[in-house]
Amino acid sequence: MEQVRPVGRGLYPHMRQARSTVPGSIGDVAQPDSTPPFERCVRYATGPRGHNEARMSGSTLQAQAELVRRRAADLAGELSRSARRTATIAQERAVLRMLGVDGLDRAGRPLAASLAERYCGSDAGRLARGVILPFVVAMLEYDMPARELALEGASGAIDLGLEAELLQRPDRLAAAEKRAAQLLQAALLRFDANRTATREMREVLGLPDEPWLGVALQATEVRAAVAETRAVVAQGAYLVQVSVPASWEFAEARRQAGLEIPGLFEFEAPRRGREARRGDKRRRVEATRPADSPVPAGSQRGLASLRKAADNAAAQRGCYASLMTVTSAFAAPEQAVVAAFERIDYVAADPMREIVEDNLDPERALADHAFAHRLQVRAGCRVVVGPGPLALGADVASGIPSDAPTRAGRALALQALGVELALADGLPADRLLLGAVPDWAVGDGDAGSILLQSWLRRVVFPGHRLVVGGPLGWLTSPARAVAAVSALTGGIASLVVEPSVTGTVATMAADLAAAARTAGALRATLSDGALHGDAEVLAARTLRAASAALERLSSEGWASLLGPADLGANDGRLGRSAVVERADGPTSGARLLKGLAWD
Repeated sequence: MEQVRPVGRGLYPHMRQARSTVPGSIGDVAQPDSTPPFERCVRYATGPRGHNEARMSGSTLQAQAELVRRRAADLAGELSRSARRTATIAQERAVLRMLGVDGLDRAGRPLAASLAERYCGSDAGRLARGVILPFVVAMLEYDMPARELALEGASGAIDLGLEAELLQRPDRLAAAEKRAAQLLQAALLRFDANRTATREMREVLGLPDEPWLGVALQATEVRAAVAETRAVVAQGAYLVQVSVPASWEFAEARRQAGLEIPGLFEFEAPRRGREARRGDKRRRVEATRPADSPVPAGSQRGLASLRKAADNAAAQRGCYASLMTVTSAFAAPEQAVVAAFERIDYVAADPMREIVEDNLDPERALADHAFAHRLQVRAGCRVVVGPGPLALGADVASGIPSDAPTRAGRALALQALGVELALADGLPADRLLLGAVPDWAVGDGDAGSILLQSWLRRVVFPGHRLVVGGPLGWLTSPARAVAAVSALTGGIASLVVEPSVTGTVATMAADLAAAARTAGALRATLSDGALHGDAEVLAARTLRAASAALERLSSEGWASLLGPADLGANDGRLGRSAVVERADGPTSGARLLKGLAWD
């Protein structure tokens, strides 16, 4: 999808709006406010008590916030029920990982992806029934472990389609179901053991005071990433964020669409080209990656090394250290399995961002994440939902730009929908962390806008922990520190993730603690915490826009946000061909998969 720069990105309280009589209309004329940003932040938060400052009652904004959550919950319930009945190729890759299929095939591709693609391909019937029973009946037939059978199946030496015919015999079907249930149970027991180990380590080592400091790794290769992890944990970081390389399916879909492929492991692209030119004989000989080949830090093998490094550094420091992975599109089910196997504490996975920014088919994205949520419920990891993407598809299709509160309201609506979907899929509220400030608000750099966005999320999502993050650092300069104070004042964040280390981690930790103390002092002066003046009006307009966006989404479908298909704004969405309704027949794996979450 062609990226379009947002129109009119000067947002919120530093702009004196001459509004039309219709909330959310596009005819606003902005006059800049010359007051310094931080003073504006405090002024609009505390509210000067002049006679022209009509104070909006807290109950009014609270009622609007509750309406947003209620509409999001109603819509999420319906979408979640539909998503749980759906099968995707990514779910089949995750199932194969649970059965013991990991690593690369002989051509250097992810083995689970190769096997799932070879078996399911474009056959909707096979995808609907799933790969689990054909794979397990072949394991029994050839008496081979999972990985060896997967290598033979991915190369075409063993045809799972032919082996699936054995499932027509009742004795073979019963044996395959019994063995498949045992393999899945073994995987779930590994989930449970890691969940217990994590809980016990947290209890023994303890956690630092909130807000916690997180640091994104810069190294992409595992050896350098291990050294970096040890260093940042030793210096005071609570969390290490690791980017997972783009999934093979996402990379191929982007390549076929002629789009740039973000998130590829830097060593992968040339290696893949070399592998494609190798002959069949060499492919049969080379079953795994050579020992000296670089390993991505975000791969399952790399994450296992990072987990060990973080545990060792945390034990020496005397305080628990967490890992968080950031996944690409089409990777949510597999990453949920990897997170459970390798004791990943936090997973940043947001279906709304994938739909809007990565151009995914909505049904496909929701199905993938519904499956992932079921695994995350069992594994006990925490899920980070973003602050809401900037949805401009309908504006681009119509040629009419929306105003700032409408855009902010859409982002808030999509975040609310993402939260309610996770809750509907069974994730407890205390294991959901929510982005506090959208990236585009941070990019504008206005303290009042940042405070308002954070405040809105505290009001709409009471009881949820907030995360302050994004591509721009919060502790890199005095100006950025003001932004951090604004975000922490508007909503009490539990975690602040820096995209890189500036100076030392110890200095950043001290700066974060100072910003948190300043924000706490500011909150103490806010009395009942109500907004006043322009800020209260903008909050109300944003909440109304969020509610309206959810109402339109419910009645008109995704075209209301992504643009109508007949204008081309909603055509060509990625992943549309790899999603079907899951079958319930005797040779389907649906019954086996129902036990993945807690009963």
